[in-house]
Amino acid sequence: MFKPRGRGGLWAFAAAAFAATAAVSMGAAERSGLLWADITGQDGMVAPSGSGFLMVDASATSAQPKNREMTVPGGRVFGVGPFDAPSLSDDGLVIMDADQRPKDKEEIGKVWQEVTVQEGESLSVIAQRHGLKVKDLVAANDIKDPDSIQEGQVLFVPLGADKVLETLAHVKHLRRMEEEAEKNPPKVEVRYYTVKEGDSLWSIANSFGLDVNTLFGANRSAGELIRPGSSVRIPNQDGIFVKVRRGDTVARLADKYDVYPEAIRSANGLDQSATLREGEEIFIPGAKVEIDEQASQAVERRGASRRMIWPVTGRINSPFGWRSDPFGGRRGFHTGLDIKAPHGREIRAALSGLVVYSGWMSGYGKTVVVQHPNGTSTLYAHCSALLVSEGRKVSQGDIIARVGSTGRSTGAHLHFEVRVGGVPVNPLKTLR
Repeated sequence: MFKPRGRGGLWAFAAAAFAATAAVSMGAAERSGLLWADITGQDGMVAPSGSGFLMVDASATSAQPKNREMTVPGGRVFGVGPFDAPSLSDDGLVIMDADQRPKDKEEIGKVWQEVTVQEGESLSVIAQRHGLKVKDLVAANDIKDPDSIQEGQVLFVPLGADKVLETLAHVKHLRRMEEEAEKNPPKVEVRYYTVKEGDSLWSIANSFGLDVNTLFGANRSAGELIRPGSSVRIPNQDGIFVKVRRGDTVARLADKYDVYPEAIRSANGLDQSATLREGEEIFIPGAKVEIDEQASQAVERRGASRRMIWPVTGRINSPFGWRSDPFGGRRGFHTGLDIKAPHGREIRAALSGLVVYSGWMSGYGKTVVVQHPNGTSTLYAHCSALLVSEGRKVSQGDIIARVGSTGRSTGAHLHFEVRVGGVPVNPLKTLR
């Protein structure tokens, strides 16, 4: 048996034994895929192996190894210590399965899919098709009333019951972003447009990407009868201008038009302490023109002798008046009737008149507007096909378009409006 001689011999023997042990361990580690040192990737993680071992990543901590190094064949450096790596109790320590590679952005995003509710579908049908329970869809989309879903509504369907909470977090994040955007619109700016031959408020609104109600609200004195050479006020966002009345406050106006008080302050550059002065004009972002009851009665009187015919036969899906928006769920004023009808069904002119607009109109989709001799106009929106052009005279009952679901629509139907001076009135008061 070999016996080391003296203290120097003892240290030499210990060094030789340690080197041999290190070499054996290094070889075993290399074979098993656990050799650490400079085989980490750019993300600081040791490359996973097929061994099934767990890897410990201490790269997230501020502590740096203070190791002594040994160069081995192949140019690799093997650390032999000592080093100040964190203990298993350190917060910075990350442990993951060696076979679990970090997921790329596409994989991380595959938690849900967007599904648009089709005609006749219920939550039960959609849940069953995706292998889920109704309660999963309800929870993931934060639905208050499961029976309230509508055709055209977008749902976020989790890719499994274990993805419900992640999907819900996404839905709530979208709502927060939408709310913040509504609360903080840009400050209103106005430009003036000179009307050209053939222009209408409908066509001008479309060319500037605005809701037609915005132009009616910004140019109340003009009504629908604009003339070449006249000026039209064009705001940089949807909404209306109103004159402050005695007793009006930001909070009161926000409640009246169902908008956020913060939005009114932001659009008009008002701070928290600002008060409104009677007679001044302010902008209400996102609001629509007020319904004028006197105008509605005037339309009814004008139409007493020549009643409008129904432009299409079908069931009324959504009446004229206040309702919850089918897309965002917020309360808003519906300026016409939604008449459900099959895709492609003929749409007829409710009254004789002149076609003043025929084309695409923002959220209305493919739209026809007819101006009538009695001072009213009718609008036919979400059409699949337009069969008349601007400038054409039509008679009551003429086919002018076909039912569709273009624009911001919840399935095949006709959105039908009647207006006087640009202000929408209840079509049921004029139809026979």
